[in-house]
Amino acid sequence: MKTQILLSKNAWKKVSLSLFAAVLLSGASAFAQVKIGTNPTTIEPNSNLEVEASTPGRKTKIDKTTGQVTITDGTEGAGKVLTSDAAGGTSWQFPLSGAMVNGTTGGNVHIENGAAAQYYSGGSITFPKAGTYMVTARWMMPNAATTYPPGYMAFVNTALSSSPSTYIERGIATEWVLIAPSAHHTTPSFRVTVAGPETLYFWFYTGFFLGDLQFLETYAIGPF
Repeated sequence: MKTQILLSKNAWKKVSLSLFAAVLLSGASAFAQVKIGTNPTTIEPNSNLEVEASTPGRKTKIDKTTGQVTITDGTEGAGKVLTSDAAGGTSWQFPLSGAMVNGTTGGNVHIENGAAAQYYSGGSITFPKAGTYMVTARWMMPNAATTYPPGYMAFVNTALSSSPSTYIERGIATEWVLIAPSAHHTTPSFRVTVAGPETLYFWFYTGFFLGDLQFLETYAIGPF
């Protein structure tokens, strides 16, 4: 009989504690902000919930107005997606492949030497991470060419260089094209591989042609 009374008292204590915890949790969810982890007494005024790591600046929070979840763990960045590893750990990563990277087009380039030569266009493209990209460009001849070989053909190659001042080739689309006033042309895609985030510069590599050239569009797909 004494054993039964003792068990009843223990059971009552468990029920009381459970009810007390439920009341606390109910009050917290309805009326208060919740902070877990480092600096438990400090929470951003617009957060409903914050979980802060011991590493400074790294936390997960929920905005009280928008409901937006923000995960700041040191891997975050524009254009990234939240990705899981094999163990279920998450981090912000760039998409594995297929993302478009837009470049700049520069200005009008006057080709003043009919011999083979390279000319910086003023355009560039910044690759956000290591990998291989497929690069494409579209250019036009704003004015009629002043010199071209018999058959109206010349080579106008699109190339990328490591430098805007010195031609250091990193990738090139080589081709012969038909010369015509106001001609528009899209280059064949060509590969460029970078070891990390890097900016490369668009050049024209021409021969047998005098006149004006200008990029209208530059972009890449990748990394692969």
